Amino acid sequence: MAAKELEKAATVRPVGTIWEENGVVHLRLEMPGVEKKDLDVRVEDDQLVIHGRRTELPEGARHVVRERRRGDYYQVYTVDDSVDRDKIAANLDNGVLYVTLHLKEAVKPRRIEIKTG
Repeated sequence: MAAKELEKAATVRPVGTIWEENGVVHLRLEMPGVEKKDLDVRVEDDQLVIHGRRTELPEGARHVVRERRRGDYYQVYTVDDSVDRDKIAANLDNGVLYVTLHLKEAVKPRRIEIKTG
């Protein structure tokens, strides 16, 4: 399914945190109810597309109380040329998705030595 079609079908954005450390951008997204088999993380053009389908109730079951919103998780981030696309990695751990995006060497901050004399 194309990113624009997913955006229309999905209704919930995962709660998350993004930080940069030592030339690596880290995403931590909370996606309770999503299993690895129902998760799609991909780069499409200049976008990182994240789509997770929540597991619904077993066949024949009905909700007594529903405290979680309906809908799939969906989020898109722009990925520019500073990111090494071959080094993007994702890991799902207990409903939390961790994505790492390594910056290319040419764009990593570096200290310039100051000479005297």
